Amino acid sequence: MQISVLIPGKNEAGTVDKLLKSLTKQTRQADQVVFINSHSTDDTLAHVEAFSDRLPLTIVTAKKRGVANARNEGSQKATGDMLLFVDADIILPPQFLADFEQQVTARNLEIGGCTQRMPSKKLSIRIGARVMNGYLRLMQHTPWPISFSCTFATKKAFESLNGFDPTLYIMEDYDLALRGHRAGYNVGIVTSPFIASDRRFIENPSQGWRGVYGELYRYTHGLRVTKPIYEYEMGGKSKTDKNAPD
Repeated sequence: MQISVLIPGKNEAGTVDKLLKSLTKQTRQADQVVFINSHSTDDTLAHVEAFSDRLPLTIVTAKKRGVANARNEGSQKATGDMLLFVDADIILPPQFLADFEQQVTARNLEIGGCTQRMPSKKLSIRIGARVMNGYLRLMQHTPWPISFSCTFATKKAFESLNGFDPTLYIMEDYDLALRGHRAGYNVGIVTSPFIASDRRFIENPSQGWRGVYGELYRYTHGLRVTKPIYEYEMGGKSKTDKNAPD
């Protein structure tokens, strides 16, 4: 298996560094790391390029805005037969890629997601992350499997599904897992957790309730969220352009 790790990022200077550093420490190294710079207005790119001598790095400049477009454009430069899409603010434990490869191979998984661990000073956030893990596992036993933050697909499956749907406002990763299941691909979850960031929950205490609302909206609108049901911005905040659009 050749693994391409794809990281879309916008204004992630100082954040994506932690993810890239964790990739240098993997017991099973990535075969390719693709960073898709999605209209950053800070020095994200310089932070990423600093790892060019430690990682098999490919840098892509996104032409279109939005995380789905960034991921899709990055996939066009991916050389691996397994695509692993990760958010720029997560961290991968040293054994993650080795465990990922072992589980995907043993279970012949073609599309899916990963469980998370979210260290936080706030008990409510830690509990919420555990609830999401339970929800992720539960949904694999229904006709509507989901994925979030850390999504994988074989390149063959990803291309046959035409990638992520850029017409969706949020939950494009949910949609990929659902379409993969309906197309007959083997969909499942990898139980070796990544380390998720609590920054959205710290910055916006109502983020958890937004997520609940998003779930309810999705299930009552054909499993698709195509309009802004609440404010959502990709990536971090630029110090020079805090109001830059996605």
